Amino acid sequence: MMSENTPNASVSAPFLYPSPSEAALKLQYGGKRIQDLPTPALVIDRAVVKRNCRLMRQAAEKLNVGFRAHVKTHKTTQLSKLQVGEDSHSVKLVGSTLSEIENLLPWLMECKTHGKDVNVLYGLPIAPSFVPRLAAVARTLGKDTVGVFVDHPGQIKFLEEVDSSAWPGQIPIWVNIDVGYHREGIPAKSSQLGDVAYSLATAKRSRLAGLYTHMGHSYSVSSPEEALDFLSKELEGLEEGAVEFLKITGARETTRPDADKVCLSLGATPTATSIQNLFEDTESAKKYRAMIDKANQSFAVEIHAGVYPVMDMQQLATRARPKQSTGSPAESLLSYSDLGMRTLVEVASLYYDRTEKPEALIAAGSIALGREPCKSYPGWGVVSPWPAKDGPHYDPDGSKIGWIVGRISQEHGILTWEGPKEQMRPLEIGQKLMIWPNHACIAGANFGWYFVVDSDEPDAELVRDIWLRWRGW
Repeated sequence: MMSENTPNASVSAPFLYPSPSEAALKLQYGGKRIQDLPTPALVIDRAVVKRNCRLMRQAAEKLNVGFRAHVKTHKTTQLSKLQVGEDSHSVKLVGSTLSEIENLLPWLMECKTHGKDVNVLYGLPIAPSFVPRLAAVARTLGKDTVGVFVDHPGQIKFLEEVDSSAWPGQIPIWVNIDVGYHREGIPAKSSQLGDVAYSLATAKRSRLAGLYTHMGHSYSVSSPEEALDFLSKELEGLEEGAVEFLKITGARETTRPDADKVCLSLGATPTATSIQNLFEDTESAKKYRAMIDKANQSFAVEIHAGVYPVMDMQQLATRARPKQSTGSPAESLLSYSDLGMRTLVEVASLYYDRTEKPEALIAAGSIALGREPCKSYPGWGVVSPWPAKDGPHYDPDGSKIGWIVGRISQEHGILTWEGPKEQMRPLEIGQKLMIWPNHACIAGANFGWYFVVDSDEPDAELVRDIWLRWRGW
């Protein structure tokens, strides 16, 4: 049935949502300094995101678990490559839109030609209209490369109607388990999980590849200890769901050879980054490592996360990683120096006597910064010390003195001075500022590209590259 509706190659995101010319952008802005860029703009520090990606990969390798990079935050090929690592044989990714997966396709084909193991998941429970475009990707990459999420037997039913000429081989199914976030997924003890298991047991076109959960409510944590406790509950809930599911289908998780183990994929950036705390010689670290090792004996455990390369104020508020693991800044685990995305804005007006707090207007509102709150402070972004390399700024865990985005509307952002007026950092009309956004995923949504700088280079203000963001759905 689905083969008749399969679109031709041009009906995909790169065709439907064309991007500007990367070469033209580099010609226009390459070699400029941050101060000379148009506003609002998003600036990525390549050194910071490379370090964050390296730390995550190293932690997963030390724990002997897999890692799957979510690409929804940044939506770029360049950062996807940094997440995976240049020398990695395994390229495991998950995207939240068809656009992300389709835009990854040229690089994934290149990975395949170099003999790398490619596996990409569409990160929402599958709906029928999405099948033709995903099938086109599966035909290009080959069997067992594209997986889909299900959490209802109706999804397996319509997947049974997908013609094998449209989607080669059996379709890898990942069952969403709800461990308390109540977004997508079904609980381990629910009758709906049983219905899905029975449907899959008799399916011809689908096969079980793994079980997946996202613990989004882990954003509420405020320490490494809390994050690790959430991680343990996440793993317990996912493992319980897997055991119940396999009982119904008649399989036994402990009898599978390593190559055929069912995968358990868990994570959200707070719980995923919390694994970087597990290498100290403490009883707590030993306990959590033993829990992961035990699950890994019966299943193939993998961690997934998305916002960790760039971080943001929300992630800083979770304190899911310690500030410093060693005395070396290169090993810093979570501090303001690890926030790799900043929003460049410009002061449009000043209102020092408008209210009891001095205020300023920036030409950047919710469509540039997002409108997601952060639990650690009452604002929509924090003004960094830039252009100073370091210096006083509003710190929710510190002085709480500095400029924040105190109010926000569509194109307008109102900076408010928090703290004594006599300590106010004076601003000027036309002055450019850098803001740390609350939630990087949302803050990037309306930008077409990133200006890339590198704080490991002698001149950290120089635009060294431009990364196009994928558009569309």
